[in-house]
Amino acid sequence: MKLLSALATTCVAVACGGALPAHAAYPDHPIRFIVPFPPGGSTDVAARIVCERAQKILGQPIVIYNQGGGGAIVGSTTAAQAAPDGYTLLLVQPSHASNPSLIRQLPYDTEKAFVPISGLAWHPGLLVASPSKPYKTFAEFIAYTKAHPGKVSYATAGVGTFPHLTMALLSEVGGLSMVHVPYKGAGPTKTDLIAGRVDVKVDAYATSIGLIQKGELRALAVTGKGRIPQLPDVPAVEETYPGFESSIWMGVAAPAGVPPDVVKKLGQAFAEAIKDPAVVHSLDTQGIYPLALSGPQLGDLIHSEIGKWAKTIEDAGIVAQ
Repeated sequence: MKLLSALATTCVAVACGGALPAHAAYPDHPIRFIVPFPPGGSTDVAARIVCERAQKILGQPIVIYNQGGGGAIVGSTTAAQAAPDGYTLLLVQPSHASNPSLIRQLPYDTEKAFVPISGLAWHPGLLVASPSKPYKTFAEFIAYTKAHPGKVSYATAGVGTFPHLTMALLSEVGGLSMVHVPYKGAGPTKTDLIAGRVDVKVDAYATSIGLIQKGELRALAVTGKGRIPQLPDVPAVEETYPGFESSIWMGVAAPAGVPPDVVKKLGQAFAEAIKDPAVVHSLDTQGIYPLALSGPQLGDLIHSEIGKWAKTIEDAGIVAQ
């Protein structure tokens, strides 16, 4: 009779569209964490660093599943269609907020298909150039670009990517006319940038600092809020254009419908993980910083970023290819 009663309760919950109660022992098997990009990038690195600690707190492995493609849409679709049981998580970042304006018919509703769990990490971009270029500082770069409208080029990994949107925003606030040169891979981009065949690029600290230290690239500016301790002499763009900010933020989300107690447990685990001194140190060596946001705060950030990038995309006339 107890078994029949339990089955009846479960059937009623499903029939009424309600979420199933969380398993008392959650988590009792490995958790899949979808990173919607190929391995090796800053988002992948940050996810692996934090998840290594979070899995010890939760008592179950968190398995990173890299599923790149479509500007994060492929991996995000997989997550949106997964069972809302807490065993599939998604790393969300700026493209999660820009895709609604770039792709008119997404296979999911960006804000309704997911429940935000926790902030994870963040890092600013670096505007870098070849030392062979005539500008040595950000101020000189701005002056040169204004004096040569339509002549300065910037490289990105494609239309609608974070570097593209960052440069579009800079063009907007600075009244600059530059040429966008999209590439299909990081290798050719760096080769042409170092050789001076393309003028500038917005890059991550972790993937450019080695070249900066060897003198093959010069850091002109930081695109995030304020300077960074690793490069204290490099100014932030906001010092020239107050209010300017373009950073790679990262958070954890899950399919909508995950039971509230599971959301709470996951949020607590990730909040604890990003405070761990070893995690903070590992992130810092990559020029990445913990992002202490609750689930609702992450939701507010996503909502704000959707509006911010919608304006930039519309003003710049950016159309996804």
